[in-house]
Amino acid sequence: MKSFLYLALLFVVLFYGILLVLMPLALKWRFRYRRRIVPRVVEFWNLPPAAQQFIEERIDSIEVWGFDLVNYLNWDVGAGGTGPFVALLSNPHTREWATISYVASNGNSRGYIEFITQWSDGIQVDTNTKALHAVLFPTPNCHVFRFPQVRDVFTLYRLHRMLVKQTVGRGHPFVPPRGQEVTEWQRRLERYGPYQQSRGYMYLDGRDQCYRLTWKGAIVGGWRSIWPLPLLRAWRLKRRTLRETAIRQPA
Repeated sequence: MKSFLYLALLFVVLFYGILLVLMPLALKWRFRYRRRIVPRVVEFWNLPPAAQQFIEERIDSIEVWGFDLVNYLNWDVGAGGTGPFVALLSNPHTREWATISYVASNGNSRGYIEFITQWSDGIQVDTNTKALHAVLFPTPNCHVFRFPQVRDVFTLYRLHRMLVKQTVGRGHPFVPPRGQEVTEWQRRLERYGPYQQSRGYMYLDGRDQCYRLTWKGAIVGGWRSIWPLPLLRAWRLKRRTLRETAIRQPA
């Protein structure tokens, strides 16, 4: 019995030892993030069929709250895959953003919706239905709340308005003038690389103008992806979200 337990423990140690080495190596080799993120405007009928269906089923439920469609976009961030394909919407009355995104990457596809409120001083509240966590860390002053269990637009929007009030508690958010929404969205995405570089997680490769992971970034990102850390992060995020919104699970 002792020999079996010893062998089982040895196998677990070896298995995790291999993962601790291979995950950072794989992430460092594969990860790319473009310095300049150029949006490509696409027509709805040129979106992949799965993206069309995902967006079409949700866009009316967002527009009913005063959001106007800005454009259908395809962002090439250089991290692999063929997306994301995004329906970008803006509400000029409440000064809020909304997106419906569909991502196809490494043989997997997923969609999510999000509401965003930002201020001119860089503070931002992002409420979304993403199930996956970011490899590294969000930019400063960006408060991200994930509700992968939420399926309808109204519930997510209600939660977003509540979180904006509780987290920031002040009015006068910022949206750019009509016609400049895509440029502002591009600027927002391009802040990610320089911030990670300032923390030592990325460096700029001048040959292809992409940010790549440093060994520090690869180790942190790789180890954060190894089970059971994703489950622990999801559990901590869920507790934080429930606490922020004062929502309690039913008995």
